[in-house]
Amino acid sequence: MVLVGAPGVGKSTVGALLAAELQLPLVEVDERVEAELRLSAEEAYATPEGTARYREAEERHSVLALAEPGVVVLGGSAVESDAVRSALAGLKVVWLEASVVAITRRLGMNSLGLETLIAIRNRLDAMLQERAIWYRDVATMRLATDRLDAADVARTILIDEEHV
Repeated sequence: MVLVGAPGVGKSTVGALLAAELQLPLVEVDERVEAELRLSAEEAYATPEGTARYREAEERHSVLALAEPGVVVLGGSAVESDAVRSALAGLKVVWLEASVVAITRRLGMNSLGLETLIAIRNRLDAMLQERAIWYRDVATMRLATDRLDAADVARTILIDEEHV
């Protein structure tokens, strides 16, 4: 099982709940990438060179993780890679969605100044629209998380899994 979606939609939290319930390993691709690069995603994305290094490592670690048993949590940009999208073929892929307002709230950004928050929300909205085509392409299940807590999201996925 694979979870995809933007940062802040709950992939890591839901992934941990699913892995525990299914008694499978949790594979967090971002953690593997950050460990290899010795940089957080934020630090890597601060420069064009860092972004390129992060995306390259993300692609490699994503493809490797998708060949492992477990609940795999992909980084938000992983679906932009042709190799990752190919590796997702035939797998249960759950696209977790949330509104821009919910994402900025979950990431603790709503306490920023109004101009900064508006700029962040505009960039996030553009990113979500850009990636939606890829998320839609790979997803076998799509779930809005705005009004659900992580346990409800995990339960909904598990119920769907039982009916497959």
